[in-house]
This record gives sequence, structure tokens and C-alpha cells, in this order.
Amino acid sequence: MLEYTIPMEKTARTIEDSLRQVNAELSSALSSIDREVFDFAKFPFSFMGKAARARFTLLMSDALGAGRAGAEKAAAAAELTHTASLLHDDCIDAARYRRGLPTLNSQLGVNTSILIGDLVIALAFDCAGRAAPELQPELVFAVKRMTEGALIEENRRGERLSAAESDKIVSLKTGALFRWCALAACHLSGNRARLSTCARIGEETGSVFQVIDDVLDFEGDTGACGKEILKDISQGRFTLPLILALNDAQAGPKAEKLLAVMKTGPAADMAPALELAGLVRDGGFTRAAKQTALERLNSLYLLTDSLPDRDGAAALKDFLLALGERRA
Repeated sequence: MLEYTIPMEKTARTIEDSLRQVNAELSSALSSIDREVFDFAKFPFSFMGKAARARFTLLMSDALGAGRAGAEKAAAAAELTHTASLLHDDCIDAARYRRGLPTLNSQLGVNTSILIGDLVIALAFDCAGRAAPELQPELVFAVKRMTEGALIEENRRGERLSAAESDKIVSLKTGALFRWCALAACHLSGNRARLSTCARIGEETGSVFQVIDDVLDFEGDTGACGKEILKDISQGRFTLPLILALNDAQAGPKAEKLLAVMKTGPAADMAPALELAGLVRDGGFTRAAKQTALERLNSLYLLTDSLPDRDGAAALKDFLLALGERRA
């Protein structure tokens, strides 16, 4: 659970009110689907999760001095887009759990889950257009960038990446949607002069969020994270903590040997992955990756402090601090 303290009690209360409205928007979108096509009520699946993208959209809107009605629809579109990407990711990864519940692909099979993901992204585009017409093509562009990032990651699976190459994947795969959230809030505020500032805040926030996720793949536990851990290293993905370990003179050769064992050994044998995870954690490489993320956050604070609503900007900054410290 993503927890943070908002400086103003009123802001915290209204954010929760708005999140309930976002949830209502999601429920309305899902219930609009003919039950003969798919009955979402029959299969438990969380469409909100941590609601990080929804919270970020609402807080960006507040910091820009905009109203909530359009921002709530944009937040719902962001959560639908993210969920659609997770439905597809779970098929790619053969994941069994997501947000503490069985994945739809484990319940219904890959074919159905892929099609549901396609359906959900269509709902997201519709929701974005109802927030404001210009947000729809922007969301199409964001989904294009997210897919490009996922394809680069898939194309390079099992290959060693540099930190710069990993950062490119992160900024596309995760940064693109947070960037859209920030741009949506900016469009809705009517403050077009701040579009470039908002784009930078959004993309950097998304990149930080993903780096912390990559750290949690090594440090988290399944119960807290609501999904399996060690998925990245067991499936040949080179994220920042592992890249830092491989680049280390002492840890690198040991990590290379364990990766070789994982590549040639039986898939069911998790012992090498667990040993590699221990090497990455104990060597301080998850801590170093997290510190990199925190430094990126620090570089944003001058930008967030420049946003027009002082209380809203303070609440946004507090949220960003919480992203950097999250443990699930």
C-alpha cells in the first residue's frame, strides 16, 4: 500500500473523495460492457491497486490550480491504461498473482486475458476523451511509447544492458503514462505554458516509480507486493540493481556465473536466482539503485515548487517523497 502524509488535512480528505469518484468511473466503464462479451463481476480483479497514477493525476491537477471533475476522469483513464498493460504483462510473464489476487490469465487463459486487455485499453481511450477531447490522442501516443519500451525489453531479454539502455526502457515503459497524467492535468488547467515542466515531472516520476519497483523485485516479499518477486532476474531482465552489481569489479564475476547457471539450469530451480538476489541486496546494489531514484526525485523539487498552487505543490512533493520510500 502506498502511504503518504498530505500537509493539509482538507487535501487528504478530498483526495480520498476523488479516488472514490475515480473508482465509480472505473465501475461505470466496466459495467458498460455487455455481459455476453465479458462479465467483470464474476472474476475478482483489482482495477485500482495502489492508484499511484490516479493520485498523481489528482495532485498534479491541484498543484496547477485546476478543478477535480476532469482530473477524476483522466485519473480513471490512467488506471484503465495501466491495468490493460498489466493484463498483457501477466500473459507475457505467465504471472499467477497480481495485486494480491489470481491473475486473469491464470483463471481464464492467455487468449481471454489478452482480449480483455485490448477491451480495457479501448475503455481507457473513451474515458480520456470524455475528460477532454485533446487527451485522447495524447494517450494513444503514451500507449505507443509504453509498447515500444515493452518491445525493446522483450527484444533484449537475456542480454546484458547498460544503465543508459535500462533507463530508456524505464522512461518509455513506465514514464510515458505518468507523463500523460501530468500533461492531462496541465491541459485541464488551461495552463499550456507549463506543458514542458509537467512533462518532465511526469516522466521522471514514472521512471523513479519503476526503479523502486525493480528494487522491490529483489527486496520485497510476495505478500506485501501482491505479486511474485524475482520475476525480472528469473526471466532474463536486466534492471538497474543487477546492472550495478554486474558493473562492480568484485560482485560482477560472481553475478555472471550465477546468470550462466540460471540460463543453462532447469527453470524450476530458483536457487541460483535466490543466490543472485542475495548478492545484489547484500552488496548494496539495491540501495545504490534506490539512491539513484531519490536523486532524480530531488531534481524535481524546484519544478514542483514552481507550480502555482502552494498547498497543492506541497502535497505533490509529499507524494513524491512517499514514492521514493515505498516498500510495496
